Amino acid sequence: MRSYLYGITEEEYVVMLEAQGHACAICGSKEWPGKDNRPHVDHCHSTGRVRGILCGRCNVALGLMDDDAGRLRTAAEYLERERR
Repeated sequence: MRSYLYGITEEEYVVMLEAQGHACAICGSKEWPGKDNRPHVDHCHSTGRVRGILCGRCNVALGLMDDDAGRLRTAAEYLERERR
């Protein structure tokens, strides 16, 4: 199914996961919290290019922010500024 959806083989998936230390590329979780409690293949919705393997939470977070790096930076700045 990964090959059909993302154009990567099982071997390529395993290599990516190993390169990431079997952890989410964003939060570093090895527990895979989120939908189905499994790793998710992250890809660019514009180009289809696979970017990495994420936990469900981080994958959903990127999607909810429309993969917009500026919006994500602004959200991080907001969290830092409003930390109490």
